[in-house]
Amino acid sequence: MELKNKIAIVLGASTVGGMGEAVARRLKREGATVVVSGLGAETLKSLAGQLEGTPFEADITDSEQMAALVAHTLETHGRLDIAINVAGVAPRVPFCDFTDAHLMFMAKMHFIGPAMFIKHAAEVIADDGAIVNVSSLSAYDAMPGIVGYAASKLAGDRVVRGAALEYRHKRLRINGIVPSLVPTGLSRQGMRNYGADPEPFEQSFVDQTPLGRLARPEDIAAMAFMLVRDEFFETGQIFTCTGGNALLGHPRHIG
Repeated sequence: MELKNKIAIVLGASTVGGMGEAVARRLKREGATVVVSGLGAETLKSLAGQLEGTPFEADITDSEQMAALVAHTLETHGRLDIAINVAGVAPRVPFCDFTDAHLMFMAKMHFIGPAMFIKHAAEVIADDGAIVNVSSLSAYDAMPGIVGYAASKLAGDRVVRGAALEYRHKRLRINGIVPSLVPTGLSRQGMRNYGADPEPFEQSFVDQTPLGRLARPEDIAAMAFMLVRDEFFETGQIFTCTGGNALLGHPRHIG
């Protein structure tokens, strides 16, 4: 119960079986009171009920909703100690099909939205609090078809580093997590939508992973818990959680 009496927001927790849900469950298991947020009011309500937490539907691409999420947490629980963003979407759009609308949506999802979430949380979070933003290995290892996603994720990582500097007067620990492919129902449906068979697609990543399997949502949750523990002494850093896939990178035959 290391997080007993801590109040945490998990943004991006509305996908059943996803990383956000896993993070919320882990924080609850460690004693935190959790505000679960994202898109999907009924799913959030169900998860919050299971965790004895609070649901609050909010869209990361809307800065006013980010402010409302933080304000709701303060009004409901009186404080904020931990804020974690897991929200993200990775549509497959080749470079030749780029539009202003696609690139702006990616920026709002993974750069502007996280920046505003971190800003609103950091302004009110308790001194020595912790903020975590989940990124993607594609921000560092080239993969065709998701350049807009990758570029916006990299921008989000720069936000993490800058925020850690600018909020140093509060001694906040602001860090990021970089997963590779994490198999979930949503990711597998995305593969099917773009004509890929999930099993061989995932196996091609396993073949590039020294620890012999893909990271699971629970692995990302374990890393998030490590970063928000009071004894964790670092800020402004981006940590991989890939089972070693970051050493070898994405499969090169994927186009």
